[in-house]
Amino acid sequence: MNLDEVPVVGAEKLASAVSYPEAIHAISAALRTQVGAGDTPLRTRTEMSHGHLLYMPSQVGDVVGIKLASVSPGNPKLGLPRIQGLVALYDSETLQPILLADASGLTTLRTAAVSAVAVDNLAPCTASTLVVFGAGPQSRSHVSAISSVRPIRQVTVVGRSPEPTRSLVAELAASGLQAQAGTPEAVRSADIVACCTSATSPLFDSSELKADATVVAIGSHSPQAREVDSALVERAYVVVESRASAFAEAGDVILACGEGVPRQHAVDAELADIIREPHIGADRPRLFKGVGEAWADVAVAVAAARKLGLLDRPGVATHRRSDTVPAKGLS
Repeated sequence: MNLDEVPVVGAEKLASAVSYPEAIHAISAALRTQVGAGDTPLRTRTEMSHGHLLYMPSQVGDVVGIKLASVSPGNPKLGLPRIQGLVALYDSETLQPILLADASGLTTLRTAAVSAVAVDNLAPCTASTLVVFGAGPQSRSHVSAISSVRPIRQVTVVGRSPEPTRSLVAELAASGLQAQAGTPEAVRSADIVACCTSATSPLFDSSELKADATVVAIGSHSPQAREVDSALVERAYVVVESRASAFAEAGDVILACGEGVPRQHAVDAELADIIREPHIGADRPRLFKGVGEAWADVAVAVAAARKLGLLDRPGVATHRRSDTVPAKGLS
């Protein structure tokens, strides 16, 4: 195939092609095949002068994907996304390029959808109050994704900067939610807490959580950064995408182990485990810590490519494709 013929899917086109329920379905289906996060290499990280680059390969059924992303902490001050990059898809047998997709938009969609899968298998079905830490794109997408699996009625936004916080609250209120700005103490009444920040230290005192609260923490893939305290890792039922990536990259887990939480008790299950056997109860809080694995990016990108008709166009190998694409591989 001539590379000039490889289509490029931008953020807006991607968002219009795949809804949150469709992304959640694609991720759940990948996990249900039991090959979601298995056989996945850890991401390769290269430090640069103003951030770092990430290289993440993965295979999802008949499609191979590579996510090439950049993380630039100073970008928001310049009006640019903190995470940028590309996801390239290839036919797994011929390694023929299929498409390029915007990585920042895909990352936002995929991350929230993965969190929603965790919430759907951890939180009580009646969970209706959500506290979101952060006021950026991930916070916005998490409200939408979690609202698609639980009857969210009230959202409290705990933001660091007043103007983005007010903007998000206004947007959520306009959508029909009861929305307000708040402080970390809002977790006392939260059914679900979503941590979507670049924080390096705990955002709240976990002793204030309700016994049946569900927390998702997705803001970092750095061993030195955390959004929740060690007490929560010790007390909660902890779920991760995979133990391999969690113990290599999840600062929330790694730092808790460094502060005395036994490694063998720091993680209770992987995401695929709770797909097979949901853990919904009131015995103790539940915590999902995600670092982002590229099999989920590829699963969602494949769903988008299928919706856009890009897997069946002339010149793309299609003889082995099926309607359901199992996942294999690693954001």
